[in-house]
Amino acid sequence: MTELLEGAWIYIKELGAQHNVNPILFGVLYIGSIPPYLGSMAWIVRNYKRDISIALPVISTLFFFILPALYIAVFGRDVAWWVYIIIVFLLIFGGYTAVKSIRIRLSQESD
Repeated sequence: MTELLEGAWIYIKELGAQHNVNPILFGVLYIGSIPPYLGSMAWIVRNYKRDISIALPVISTLFFFILPALYIAVFGRDVAWWVYIIIVFLLIFGGYTAVKSIRIRLSQESD
């Protein structure tokens, strides 16, 4: 099992070096962006309830949502075209899911 994990780690590091992407930094961005993303969503609901503009919290939410993909898009090198298609698909699907979640929370707050 240890050999399998070591082999996977070596492969990930080599792949990261080939595409100019640090896998540890990507993981930190991916996991680290979750709390601010959720906090930004809560900020949207709070501002909506207080009848304050939700523009800044929406921008913040979108930024934290796309942060890991943005890292790959900006710093990645020689990334296959299909990776960008997957990123776009995940962003569209995730955006749809986030909007749906926000609408549900807002409707629950207004009841």
